[in-house]
Amino acid sequence: MTVLDINLIASRRRQKQRAVAIMRCSVYSLIVLFVGVALLYARLAVVTKLTKGRIAEVDAKLSDPGTAEAMSRISFLDANIASLTPRVELLEKVHRSERAWIEILRDIGACVPAPGNVWLTQLSSRHAEKEQVLSLRGSAFNQADVGEFMLALDKPAWSKAPVLGFTQLNVTTRGRPVMQFEVTVPLTKVIGSDLR
Repeated sequence: MTVLDINLIASRRRQKQRAVAIMRCSVYSLIVLFVGVALLYARLAVVTKLTKGRIAEVDAKLSDPGTAEAMSRISFLDANIASLTPRVELLEKVHRSERAWIEILRDIGACVPAPGNVWLTQLSSRHAEKEQVLSLRGSAFNQADVGEFMLALDKPAWSKAPVLGFTQLNVTTRGRPVMQFEVTVPLTKVIGSDLR
């Protein structure tokens, strides 16, 4: 048994309406796509013109003689800074070393007992790679003053325990007995070893 569709006009009309709706949707989609592409193109054109304007502005500033002179001066200064940096670092190390020696000399002066009883005649420094020793030579009226001087030399932060090298009794031209001595003081750290 066959079913006949007697309402053929309505089904054809529905098919046509569906085709027209699909076509309208496609046309509207194409219009929206075209408008989107046009807006994107317009935006890119504006951004390109702004960028070209900025590039032209920067080129104008760079071609200015004052800017070229300033840039050449900056490159000259950079080259000089690079060549002078090692010297500056060395001078800073020398300055730190000077400060350390001034502190040591001030402390040695403060360690000398009662004025006039001990006087120093020679100060020398010897250093190996990892240690440094101060050698102090001088004279005193008695052995006790030399011992007091050594005890005082043990107190500063830069010194280790001092060692008595020798004492020798001599007589001055006026006939007064004088003790000549040598004291060596190891330093806690080597001073000026980084001066290279």
